[in-house]
Amino acid sequence: MGGSRLAQQRLRTLDESLLVDDEEADRPVLDFLRATPGRMALLAVVLVVALLGVGAATSKTVYDRQGQLETLRSRTEPLADAAQRIYSALSFANASAATGFLSGGVAPRDVRARYDAAVGQASAGLVTASNGVSPDDVHSLRMLTDVSNQLSVYTAIVATAQAGNRAGNPIGVAYLNESSALMQQGILPAAGQLYASQSDAVTTSERSIGPPHVMIAMGVLVLVLLVLSQVRLARRSHRRLNSGLLLASALMAVLVVWLTVAGLASAHAAGNALMQGGEPMNTVVKARILAQQARAEEILGLLKRGSDSMSDMRFEERTAQIGWLLDEHRVDRAAEPLDGWMQSHQAIRSKLADGDYGGAVAIAQDDAPQHSTVQFTQLDTALRDEITQLRERQRDGISRAYTALNLLPFGAAAITVLAALAVAAGIAPRLSEYH
Repeated sequence: MGGSRLAQQRLRTLDESLLVDDEEADRPVLDFLRATPGRMALLAVVLVVALLGVGAATSKTVYDRQGQLETLRSRTEPLADAAQRIYSALSFANASAATGFLSGGVAPRDVRARYDAAVGQASAGLVTASNGVSPDDVHSLRMLTDVSNQLSVYTAIVATAQAGNRAGNPIGVAYLNESSALMQQGILPAAGQLYASQSDAVTTSERSIGPPHVMIAMGVLVLVLLVLSQVRLARRSHRRLNSGLLLASALMAVLVVWLTVAGLASAHAAGNALMQGGEPMNTVVKARILAQQARAEEILGLLKRGSDSMSDMRFEERTAQIGWLLDEHRVDRAAEPLDGWMQSHQAIRSKLADGDYGGAVAIAQDDAPQHSTVQFTQLDTALRDEITQLRERQRDGISRAYTALNLLPFGAAAITVLAALAVAAGIAPRLSEYH
């Protein structure tokens, strides 16, 4: 009996000694993390994760930025240029169609060729734009459809007007007036909306390209973390700076400087593309369209022998707007022909007021340097050349913005991977000293 109680007491004593508290089971992990080796290992893990995270984020950000610039360079900007060419070609075709009536009967061959070329250029631009516009861009697709449908009607009316003019039928001028009204009130507004929407898309893309501030800040933060870790490790170990952490810090500094310089250079180039290319080009495009519209009004007013005061009023309004636009962006070789053209127009009005229709027509179509045709052609040529130069400047800026980021996505990944390896290589020997 006594032996049995003694055995039970021993069993209870044995069982209690085998009990293990849950907190006691976690002690080895906690003890390791609280000890110097554990802290060093945890520090290494944090640094490696931070380096690889910054490298991955930087690579993706820069890669996406280059993709945005490539889309802008290869799709958005060419689409805006196609819309601009449609807009200009349509307006030029209208002015050429009106000019062909000045000779009476059959229009001169060069005038017919200019009209046909302008219509062909507009049609080709419509095809190019239709292929480039996104299916989701419902507004642009609707504008393209409207312009295409109305252009067919316009050319048919012009053909009827030309047939009447060849037959000596005065109704040809009425048809010409109808076609011009369709162009001015229907086709050109739709083409203008198309150009405005595509130009706005280019402007929005260029404005959105700024320095990668977030990535630069993250890179600086990781660099600071590396430096602080280096100092802390040196103090605790009472040794000189860790070569691995020193190398990682140097690599990270290289990445931060590279990212900062490349990001600023890319943003600056994109800003120049907008400020020195896109924005002034929009101004010059407006001036050129207004000039072509003013020329059409001048011819229509002449064909009506000065009986339509609205043509003169619209001519004056549009030439005044051209002057304001050229004050906003000066164009070489544009101011003088604009002034000469306005003086020539006053001479046409004087001839019509005196009943000298033949003299007015001569001023409007002769090749004399001081006459209307030459002055308008010089103005249109100057504006066209300026548009070409501004577009080249814009595309050059976009290309430089793209080039500034070359190799950075791959360089960021490579640098951060090497830095992570350097951290591991620098801390591993210190950890081995505790085994």
